[in-house]
Amino acid sequence: MLTGLKSASDLLFISQELKLPDGGSAQTLEVNLPLNTLERQIFVVTDIQAYVVDNTTQSAMDTDQDIDASWSVSSQDLDPTLAAGETGNIGNPRVLAAGGYKKSIGALSTSGIPQMYREWGTNNATTGTPSDYIGIIATPDYFIRGQFNIANGTGQAFLYVRVVGYMAVANADTYAALVTQEVNSQ
Repeated sequence: MLTGLKSASDLLFISQELKLPDGGSAQTLEVNLPLNTLERQIFVVTDIQAYVVDNTTQSAMDTDQDIDASWSVSSQDLDPTLAAGETGNIGNPRVLAAGGYKKSIGALSTSGIPQMYREWGTNNATTGTPSDYIGIIATPDYFIRGQFNIANGTGQAFLYVRVVGYMAVANADTYAALVTQEVNSQ
């Protein structure tokens, strides 16, 4: 247990789904946590698992195109002026986890199906197993952001996120510091 915190629940598993229309524009979902701020409750995140599932099939794809998706989970809503396709990065102190992938579709194979090449991708979870903590959410909400883009403009994707953690009660000094840091982070 972290110093200045007292556990107030068992592990909680919070799952959310976010529809990502094609076009690369970032979509954001605010998730409310049942935190009692008068009792200085916070949420200690121990693991985040995220998966982007697109509805494109290899045989239905056009040749010579790219498909990309990205996601992030953050303690504050990210800057609304982020360009399309930017979902935040792990260097931002408000971002608890981020990832994505890019696939390229090449020429037709001998069977007439376009060849798919995965150029890059990140792990779909921060750790895969819960750890002591990877982040603390001191305000009663967090944000899921994702984007999806396919060159021929005919697809959509879904972002599935599961945040694992527990509620804790912070002492007054720790709570004040956590809320101030979360609200004032740039």
